[in-house]
Amino acid sequence: MAITSSAIARCDGDYVFILDGHEMLAPDDHPTPSQLARMRHTPVTDQVPTPRTALHFIRQNGIQAPGEVACFTLCMNTDPAGIPQLFFIQPRLFLNNYQPDAAKVEDRGIHYANPVHNALSGYVKDHAVAYTPIILLHNMPPEREEKRRGQRKKMNITGLYADVKAEWKREKGYVKKHGQPMPLKIRNGRPFFYMGNSYADLGENGKALYWYRQYMKRSNFGEEKYQALQQLAILMHREEKDVEGALQAAEEADRIVRYRRAEPLILRAEIAVAEKDFETAIRCLDRAATIPAPDTVMFLQGPVYSYLPDVQRAQCYAAQGDWGRAVEYVEKALSWRRGDPELLDQRDQYQSMLRRQTTEPNLLLIDSQRSFSGDLAQHWANSGYTVQRQDFCDERWKGWADLAWFEWCDQNLIEWSRKPWVAPVICRLHSYESYSDMPPQVHWENVNHLIFVADHIRRDFFERWPDLVDRIRWSVIPNGVDPAGLTYRERQPGKRIGFLGYINHKKGVTPGLTDLIYAYPEYEWHLAGQAQQADLWRDLLFQIDDLPNVWWHGWLNGKGEVNDWLETVDYIISPSIVESFGYNIAEAALTGIKPLIRHRNGAAELWPGEWIYRGVDDLQRVLDGPYDSAANRQWVLDRYPLQKQLDATDALIDRIMAEGGRHRVQPYATPLQRELSLE
Repeated sequence: MAITSSAIARCDGDYVFILDGHEMLAPDDHPTPSQLARMRHTPVTDQVPTPRTALHFIRQNGIQAPGEVACFTLCMNTDPAGIPQLFFIQPRLFLNNYQPDAAKVEDRGIHYANPVHNALSGYVKDHAVAYTPIILLHNMPPEREEKRRGQRKKMNITGLYADVKAEWKREKGYVKKHGQPMPLKIRNGRPFFYMGNSYADLGENGKALYWYRQYMKRSNFGEEKYQALQQLAILMHREEKDVEGALQAAEEADRIVRYRRAEPLILRAEIAVAEKDFETAIRCLDRAATIPAPDTVMFLQGPVYSYLPDVQRAQCYAAQGDWGRAVEYVEKALSWRRGDPELLDQRDQYQSMLRRQTTEPNLLLIDSQRSFSGDLAQHWANSGYTVQRQDFCDERWKGWADLAWFEWCDQNLIEWSRKPWVAPVICRLHSYESYSDMPPQVHWENVNHLIFVADHIRRDFFERWPDLVDRIRWSVIPNGVDPAGLTYRERQPGKRIGFLGYINHKKGVTPGLTDLIYAYPEYEWHLAGQAQQADLWRDLLFQIDDLPNVWWHGWLNGKGEVNDWLETVDYIISPSIVESFGYNIAEAALTGIKPLIRHRNGAAELWPGEWIYRGVDDLQRVLDGPYDSAANRQWVLDRYPLQKQLDATDALIDRIMAEGGRHRVQPYATPLQRELSLE
């Protein structure tokens, strides 16, 4: 304390900022700020400021009035995922008004008091303001931590024992003077509380229990009492095997609603698991998961407010043989600790048990864009497959799959074709991949079959890479469209033309679409979609900025919004330079709308000639041509029914699966054990 006071006395700024030697302000790219925001249940719509930004705000504007002290979040021993072992609020920035030579303590200003567990003093408690987004990382090296334990035992215990003796002496003096025990409201239990904490930190649990019980006789501070009850419950359960006493202490803590925390519920769940009462354990864990981490000066355990309830729920469901729910909660735990090897092994184990409960084959669907595989995934699930739809692959899924389907000939296929699979591998190629440099990088000897969605794409593919003709087994299965959710009605020619699609080079938006907009100012142009190339997007905005007949509708989320938007247009236009199909064309035609399709490779093979225009001037011919809503719809229903695509896909899969089986990889069996820290 003397060293700290001496340091404060030498500060000449408006504020004093305190850091330990092994502490640092969390960098902007550190995972802890976002993890803590999630633990505190901060709404995703709220912008979480970075620690540096929040601290800069204080530097510019000062502490929020009437603040004298700013309290930050101190995170101790954060793991690689950014989850701290312990975290709490602590005053670290305060007004520099220290007067060390003042005769009276109350005139010294803000300073540190107490020789052990020193605390900031000399300010009005209501003038302390919490700035929780400012996060300090307190990560002491293990060897230093071990050395520090020894120092704490010598320094803290000695100092605290002196405070305890002084408090005992004060209590005895009161009894001698008044003939009755000292009232609770004027007792000081803090030395006893910190003695319990210190011995728990040192692992001397028997002594910790003694001092916590001494504290409970003198407790008059609600939040501190909550922490002591929590620690008592843990120690009584694990040290004394006193289940009844532990439950009583945990439930008493849980009843203090003002300071409600998740730790007592985690302990109650642990006790229930020991008694094989998994339903009670799950109820406690479900409640624990709903409690946000509070802003408190008391120690909070990072695992309790992040992945631990999910890990323990997974273990409870596994104990009941509900392997599906067990996998579900391990997945949730992995959302906190991505790549955790123990959690991955746990999921492998549960998935292996889940497979043993069913004879259905496992189908792994890898789709980095998730644009066109939804109908297939639903169909396969309805057909009896156990389907996992993932953005990316990894080794555990490779071992799980009876069949692997790669949607897109992209980086996923390149990476996962480097080594052979025991399970058959199928890739479905759309269009953009044929004009990239990715197909030659694939190890085609490890791919069983390649599906093209259109024959003109197949021709382009093999014209670019003729050496692949003899290396690949292929077929053409056209796309299929489901009319469900699309409202059909008889329509008439009108003056409203719609565009729906991504803003990228292949879609022909600029100059192709913009040239048409200039040439046909008497029409309304309704554009919807999402930008994928910034330069084209900026040019489109520039071209249409001052045009009164152009509306931008943004991205349409799902079939329902697409259907509603199609009600506002009379035509759908596709100015693309290349397409393998065009779901926007097919879905618009199913509602009765007449499509307008730029003349391009494959267009005449896919669509009727009266829909196709050749250049700006020729568009008027198509606009003036026949408009038959029923014929528009029937063209798609006859040629591109979803069931036709599904049947062809099923036949291909059946044939490939019949050509060979697979070897089941034995799962890992490493259990994940987690216990509450007593620190």
